[in-house]
Amino acid sequence: GAAMGNPLHIHSGTIAFPWNMLLGAGVKRSIIQNATSLRKHHEPGFQHAMKKALLAPTIGKLDDAAAPYLIRNDSYPPYATRIGFKDGEEYWWESSSHRYVGHVSVPLLKISAQDDFLVFGQFQRKLNHCLENPNVVVVKTRCGGHLGWQESPPPSSGGGEGGGLLGGSGSWSDVAVADFIEALLQIRQEDREKRLRLRRGTVNGGEGVDTSFASPKVMSRL
Repeated sequence: GAAMGNPLHIHSGTIAFPWNMLLGAGVKRSIIQNATSLRKHHEPGFQHAMKKALLAPTIGKLDDAAAPYLIRNDSYPPYATRIGFKDGEEYWWESSSHRYVGHVSVPLLKISAQDDFLVFGQFQRKLNHCLENPNVVVVKTRCGGHLGWQESPPPSSGGGEGGGLLGGSGSWSDVAVADFIEALLQIRQEDREKRLRLRRGTVNGGEGVDTSFASPKVMSRL
């Protein structure tokens, strides 16, 4: 798997000015854009919560107002869908992945950028939870912003598409994730082939077969 720009610990109440107000304004915009659908919910408490959220000055206050009506999933099987948190504190705690990353049992790529002002501080404070799990590979870049990592488009040759200042550009993180998954698939294929050769050698009574073979592991690095 892969996780990009994940703060590991979420607490919207600690986001500094002016970002706390700007993020809150972005969520309010989404509420207003979906106002027609939201008005169809006639439960009085829901309508009151939405009005309170729209009047909230920051993203932290907004989360706290909307928390009782947010959709959630249990953190244990069968991961049933439920509605509502007690308050913003419970919502942020339940949404913080540092509580679960230590139990990840498959290879996981975790990418964060140092100039990601939204999450990098929280990410650093909970980084130990990633490094304690050998299945988690941590990549920290010097730049990239929050879910950015945009690459400069290649220079145009002969006026083709994709060049120049207006040409499109890809994301480095997309390539990194694809390379990571491709490497895992290659390791799995090599593992399968070596085990097959080992079984054939054992069945045929062959000598000199390497019986000390162990499945390769992806280790966490920073």
